[in-house]
Amino acid sequence: MVLAKALLWCALLAGVVGAAVAVNALHVNGAVASLIVAFVAGLVLLRLRPAAQDTQDSDTAAS
Repeated sequence: MVLAKALLWCALLAGVVGAAVAVNALHVNGAVASLIVAFVAGLVLLRLRPAAQDTQDSDTAAS
């Protein structure tokens, strides 16, 4: 799970940086592709966040 989150964070950062570089170079296709990568990575990270909070809450309740 930690490796997956690290890869998603890298994809998010790469997408944002790639979009900035593509916009600076006026490459529309590159900007759109980078923004799609960043958007999808961000959505998956948000989807994983409640699952991590649920397991943390159950761990503290059990101890």
